Amino acid sequence: MRLRKTRTAAAMATATAALSVASAVSPLDIYDGPFTSQPREDDLLRAIHTCDHSVTCAGISLASNGTVESSTIIYEHSFVGPLATPKTHVSDKPYTFHRGKITAGNVIAADVTGLTLRDAKQYCTDHEDCVAFTYPLWSLTGINYLPNVTFVSTLDAFEPDELDGHRSYVSNDPVRTADTVDANVLPYDKEIAKKPYRACCKTTEVPTFAEVEAADTVMPRISCNISREEFFLKYEVPRKAVMLVGCDEEWPAKTEWTYDKLAPRFANESKWRARLGGKTESYDEIEWELLAESMLENKPFYVFDQLEHSEGKSVELDYIDPRPMLGGNLYAEMNSRDIMWAGPLRWFCIGKFGSGTKSHIDPFSSDAWNSLIKGHKWWIIYPEGVTDRETFCDGSCSNTDVLTREWYGSIGVNAARTEYPNDKYAYHVLQRPGETIYVPDGITHSVFNMDATIAVTRNYGSAANLDKVWEEVCTSGDDQKWKIMYNLVLNKEQRRRVRGSKYYPFHQNCKEIDVKGSNGDEGRKVTDKPKEEMDEKLWHPSFNPKVGDTVEARYKGEHNEWYKGRITKITKEGLYNVRYDDDDTDVGLKRISIRRYLPLTEGEIVQSKIIDKKGKDMWKLSAITKVNDDGTVDVKHFDGETFTSLPAGIFVQRFDWRYQKGNRVLAKWKDHGWFKAKVAKVNSDETYAVDFDDGDFRQSADKSDIKFAW
Repeated sequence: MRLRKTRTAAAMATATAALSVASAVSPLDIYDGPFTSQPREDDLLRAIHTCDHSVTCAGISLASNGTVESSTIIYEHSFVGPLATPKTHVSDKPYTFHRGKITAGNVIAADVTGLTLRDAKQYCTDHEDCVAFTYPLWSLTGINYLPNVTFVSTLDAFEPDELDGHRSYVSNDPVRTADTVDANVLPYDKEIAKKPYRACCKTTEVPTFAEVEAADTVMPRISCNISREEFFLKYEVPRKAVMLVGCDEEWPAKTEWTYDKLAPRFANESKWRARLGGKTESYDEIEWELLAESMLENKPFYVFDQLEHSEGKSVELDYIDPRPMLGGNLYAEMNSRDIMWAGPLRWFCIGKFGSGTKSHIDPFSSDAWNSLIKGHKWWIIYPEGVTDRETFCDGSCSNTDVLTREWYGSIGVNAARTEYPNDKYAYHVLQRPGETIYVPDGITHSVFNMDATIAVTRNYGSAANLDKVWEEVCTSGDDQKWKIMYNLVLNKEQRRRVRGSKYYPFHQNCKEIDVKGSNGDEGRKVTDKPKEEMDEKLWHPSFNPKVGDTVEARYKGEHNEWYKGRITKITKEGLYNVRYDDDDTDVGLKRISIRRYLPLTEGEIVQSKIIDKKGKDMWKLSAITKVNDDGTVDVKHFDGETFTSLPAGIFVQRFDWRYQKGNRVLAKWKDHGWFKAKVAKVNSDETYAVDFDDGDFRQSADKSDIKFAW
């Protein structure tokens, strides 16, 4: 690698003299040095894992009298070098981060430019006498590279930097650092160990367009003509961000979305979620007249609106979901029913230079795409595993309401210069008109408008992220969400997968949660109160059925289907007589076969009756797709047929979703048809062992090979 030295030989000599050479002297006891933490109680394996995933930890030691079996006291070190004992775990990272500046040592090379942090580590590794390097952090130029790196062969003095203006890396090689690094000058700092990087967000200076463009070297770009299947397998499954080109080629938006055309398009009094003036990150409901004026008069503003109002809905006619994502939204069914957490999760984005969004992770375990029609956006994509909180401004030295521009000028500009465990880095992307960026769930990212921009974005639930999407739906506190997704959206294998999750049985494990915004400031809070599920409501002990009450009763007291009816008599023995809505009757039912009647709900699994060609009743497994105002329901059979306006109670009945031991059923026997049987056992893999009435036995019958015996 060619190294560009920016100083003359005389200047180099001056710099070398400034870093005075001294002989490094290290303490002999690893427990007593300033590079060692105070002893603390911790699980040994957890401490090792934490150290190996921390940029500041060089190793940990058990107490001098500790043992693996009994000790819970450990020490953490910012430097180990040759001082390790048999009770020290030395991290295998080649270098350890230190916040501050090396001020004395023997200089190998000074003011070297054109190196990434990874390059600088490699340069030091390639030079056998190199033990450390140091550099100033902030620069608006060459934002992928470290400014003015100095490499040293001895480290004799170090000056901590509270404001994180200088950074240094010290070798963990015990051979290199023996007699060359004075460990006494590398103090352990508990706060730095907890949060290595500190950002005081105040400056509004940001790199030029050319600098951002030059830094865009990592993000792959592909054609939007890629099929849904290929995109899913190559990008959604591996959770890989990518830029799609040409998704807007046939969109009316490509010609209709300009400031001149949008300004007069909407009613002046219509209100939009937006910011005005460029001095706050808070959104208000702002009249379009003021926004249009800002567009045409070059005043700062930013629109980020979900298009739920009548004026905004016309925007949806100007675009469609990009082909690679089309049909892949697990949340689409809930979107169509307006029962999402916070709207339809798609936004119209219009903004001038300096507007945008600070680092965040998108809400609701959703993937996202963002199509840019006009202008340019500067994105920063962080490596997987980096939380948005790790990239927040330091509140103790930042403005109260940090602007996106201040975040970019303080943290964003240094994103690619900052290491995250282990040897992972953020990268810069310049999005151009006609490009659509895809960002998978869980990836911290930010976006900054480099000029006047117009874009549309959508968050969606990807099947590649099913486990987290299901957790989001199941713990939403809304029965409808998981019922609709389970019964109307997921395929057979996806249903099998979620049944294998910790949220099954759903009525036992779903918890109520409070989902806060999308900026990561508050996160999600899970309450301790179990979610009150339908079965609990139906069986609630406060329900004391009386004559005349409308109830659901288990037919004949032994079948696993439930019919709507009315109690006609309660005997002195406490047994119940019931007349069903179809005028059939049951007598002598026990209390366990009577439960409260609750109206049917969308997404609920039921059985619905049809009349076959021979005039016989047939009951089919179905899901309710709509509850009508007149009390009838629309259903979708599991074989795909749909029926509308079925009377509840006569043509639709509830039943227990899982068969139980002893249930009377019809079961398939090879290819010979359906025969009367009884469930002998519920197997652990959710199949069923069945005893046929003619003496045959089937060890493992899938649910699809069993149906109710009417």
